[in-house]
Amino acid sequence: MRPRRVRTVHRMSRTGRVADRGPGPRTVVAGAIAVVLWALAASCAGSAAVPGRGSAPGSVPGPSSSSAPIGDIPAGDARARLAALVIDDHPAPEGEYRRSDWPTWLDIDGDGCDARSQALIAQSTTKAQVSFPGCQVVAGDWVSPYDGVSTDVPGDLDADHMVPLENVWQSGGWRWEAAERRAYANDQAVLVMVTAHANRSKGAKTPADWRPPLESDWCGYARTWVSLKVTWHLSATTRERDALGQMLDSCPST
Repeated sequence: MRPRRVRTVHRMSRTGRVADRGPGPRTVVAGAIAVVLWALAASCAGSAAVPGRGSAPGSVPGPSSSSAPIGDIPAGDARARLAALVIDDHPAPEGEYRRSDWPTWLDIDGDGCDARSQALIAQSTTKAQVSFPGCQVVAGDWVSPYDGVSTDVPGDLDADHMVPLENVWQSGGWRWEAAERRAYANDQAVLVMVTAHANRSKGAKTPADWRPPLESDWCGYARTWVSLKVTWHLSATTRERDALGQMLDSCPST
C-alpha cells in the first residue's frame, strides 16, 4: 500500500492569527475537485433504481429523475429553491429518533458494492482499487471537501450524510416509512466522503450551527443542502435558511 498522504492548509487571518484549515490555493483546488466529485457521484446514483422513491398517497416521495445533479446547481437556481423551502421553527415529530431505524451501507442496486464502497469508488480522484469478491476498496485518492485534507487510505474517511439523518427525521422524515428511510440513508447523492474529524465535528448540526472549515466549500455545501431539502420534501428553520443564504453569498457571481 502506498504511504499515507495527509495535507492540512493554514492561512493568516486579518487579525494576524493562524486560522485552522482556511482556504489557500491548494484547498481552493481541493474544494473544486470535491464539487466535481459530488456531481459524478450523483450522476451515478441517478441511474440506479432505488426503492422507496415513489409518490404514493401518504408517503414522502424521494428525488425524482428531474432533480439537478449535486454540485451542478447554478447559484440562481439554489436561491429559488431556498425561497421554496418550507420553514418550520417548531417541528413536532412523533416518537423518538432512533439511528437503528435508518439502516446504512446497504447494496441498494444489487451490484455487489454497498453504499459506502460505492461512494468511495465514485469520489476517488483516481481509479479506486477494489478487491473482489466483497467489493472492498483498498486504495484510491480522496479529498475531503469540508476541510481540504487528502488521503489515499479509505479507512481515514467517514461517509457523511450531507443532511444528517437526525435532522432529516426532525424535518419531516419522522413520517417516512421504512423504504424512504432506507433509500435516503444509502443514496449516493446524499453521501460525502470526508475526514472522520470533520464528520464528527458536524454531527447532526445544520448550517446555522456548523459550516465546513474550508470556506471555499461553502457554496457547494449550501447548494447541495438546499437541493436535498427541497428534493426530499424536508422543512428548514429560519436560522437554517438564513445561514444557507449567507453561504450562497460565497458563490461566484458568474
